[in-house]
Amino acid sequence: MSDLPHQSRKVIMDCDIGWMNDDCTATMFALLSPDLDLLGITPVMGNFDLDHEVACALRLLELLGRTEVPVCAGFDRPLIHERSSYADQVWGKWGTLQPVESIPPGLPTLQRDPRHAVDFIIECVQKYPNEVTILATGPLTNVAVAIRKYPQLVEQVGEIIIMGGNIPGLPRGHGNITPMAEFNIWVDPEAARIVLRSGAPITLLPLNVCRLTHFDRAYFDRLASAESKHPEVARLFRDYLLIHFENPEVDRKNARLFYGLYDHCVVGCAINPDLYTVTEMHVDVNIVQGAFYGATHGYQRGTYSSGAYQFPLDDGCRPIKVAHEMDFEGLVDIYLRALTE
Repeated sequence: MSDLPHQSRKVIMDCDIGWMNDDCTATMFALLSPDLDLLGITPVMGNFDLDHEVACALRLLELLGRTEVPVCAGFDRPLIHERSSYADQVWGKWGTLQPVESIPPGLPTLQRDPRHAVDFIIECVQKYPNEVTILATGPLTNVAVAIRKYPQLVEQVGEIIIMGGNIPGLPRGHGNITPMAEFNIWVDPEAARIVLRSGAPITLLPLNVCRLTHFDRAYFDRLASAESKHPEVARLFRDYLLIHFENPEVDRKNARLFYGLYDHCVVGCAINPDLYTVTEMHVDVNIVQGAFYGATHGYQRGTYSSGAYQFPLDDGCRPIKVAHEMDFEGLVDIYLRALTE
C-alpha cells in the first residue's frame, strides 16, 4: 500500500445555484467530498438572477463553515440570447436584475470575492496547470469567455465536466426547455458552442444519462438524520426539503429538480469517472434562431452514405466524451457518504 498522501482533485464549481436547488446540494457534495478540493464557486445566471445566486452561494458557505472558499460572480446574461416571452414563462430568471431582498435562511454577511469569475478561472488554471477541473452545471458563459480571453486554457485545464445538452440519437434524448433543447445549453447556445468546439478535454453529461437519476425518500431520511458529522447539512435538508415529501399541497412539478440528481452527476464524475459509460462523439450546438435554437446534436466519426467520405468534414466540431449510461447506485453511495460520514 502506498504511503503517499491522498491527493484531492482541484475543482471549480461554475453553477447557477439557488437556495437548496440541485446546484446547491451538488455544491454541498463538492464541498464535503474528501476527494475534491473546491477552489471556488463562480455563479453564472441561469436558474436565477446572478445576484440571487451569489447570495445563495455565500450563505451556504457561511452555514457550512467554509468561508475561505471564494465566490466570484460571473455573467448576469448570455452572450447573445435575449429574454423572450417564452423565457419569462418557464424556469429560469436570468437577466432580470431583481434586487436580492431575502433568501430563506437570511442574507449572508460574507462578501463576494472582487474578482470576476472569468479572471478567477484563468488564475486557477495558470496556478495549477493541468490540475483544475471545471464542474459546469449551468450555462457555459463564464467558461466560454475564459477560453476566449485566455486561449491557452484549453491546453492547461485538466478537464471540463458539463451537465448539459441532449443527444437525440441516444436513449432519453429529448429536450427539457424546448422539445429539442436542454435548459443550460438553450440559455446560452453561443457560449456552449464555443466551449464544445474549443478542443479542451470535455466530458459531457447530457439529459440522456441524467434522466437515470432520482431522489428517494430513503436518501432524504439518511441526509436529514446525519447529525454526527454534518449537523448543519441535516438541518438544511429537514428545514427546506422535507416539505417536498410530506406536504401534498406542494407543486411537485416545480420541485422536480429536487427529485433528480442531475448536477450531482458532474461532481460524481470528477470523483469516480468509472461510474459512467462514455462514447467519443462530435457534439455541436444549433445557434440559428428558431425552434431548434440551443439544440445539441452528436455523432460518431465514420463512413456514411456512399462510403466515399469520412463524416464530419473539417467544420470545427471536435470530439468529446459523452456519458450515456451510469452506475446510479454508485453515485448515490459516494454522495450520501460525503454528506453523512
